[in-house]
Amino acid sequence: MFEGVPTCGLLRSTSARAPSTTPCTSIDSVEWSTSFSHSITGNPFVATEAIVRQWLRDDLLASASTPIEAVYEFWVPRSNERADVAVIGSQMMGFEIKTERDTLKRLPRQIAAYDRLFDRCAVVLAERHVTAAMSIVPEWWGVIAIVTEDGQSFLRSMKSATPNNGVDPQTLVRLLWREEVRVALAALGNEPDPRASRLSMWNDLLDLINLNQLKVTVRSAILTRIPTRRFCAAEIST
Repeated sequence: MFEGVPTCGLLRSTSARAPSTTPCTSIDSVEWSTSFSHSITGNPFVATEAIVRQWLRDDLLASASTPIEAVYEFWVPRSNERADVAVIGSQMMGFEIKTERDTLKRLPRQIAAYDRLFDRCAVVLAERHVTAAMSIVPEWWGVIAIVTEDGQSFLRSMKSATPNNGVDPQTLVRLLWREEVRVALAALGNEPDPRASRLSMWNDLLDLINLNQLKVTVRSAILTRIPTRRFCAAEIST
């Protein structure tokens, strides 16, 4: 389960036309709930990436039952990619957004980067991209369409996200800053040499903990640092 990230107010199901009255479900469930919409008046509405990011972030944070954070432009280590929205809670989930103004040209390499890092992923895209995207994204990815009907714009779930079994520890550990990995090692009774490089400390940590423990360590570190809003300081090329 992607715990703590319910979708009440976020999405309409693939068959719904009117707001749903069913109970709120979690973000990874088969039927995502339905009632999130925006009335559009005047000029034709274009759901830009900035607008869609704000929709996702605001509604996820507002409806979460456990502490989560949503971060824009989240760096994916060992790649030149950034997740448009990353949700950090009891798991990590990455959202890639493709609006009417975008193409799917970069999507395959973005998928490859996301697959190494996130517990669950979803692509959020304009209706015209849905058919093509369905043939590109892995089976475990969620697919969400940006839909406008009857003067309202909303997000409609086309396919739910399921767990990713391919998270790469060597990629995940690189989200830890130097002090964070030092503290993690010290807590395990393995205080590193003050001269140790971050790469060597990452490798030491990987030798001492399993993937699930690493996920907990990384999520905790990110949630602790989020108030600083400094997400680029750890970026290096190794």
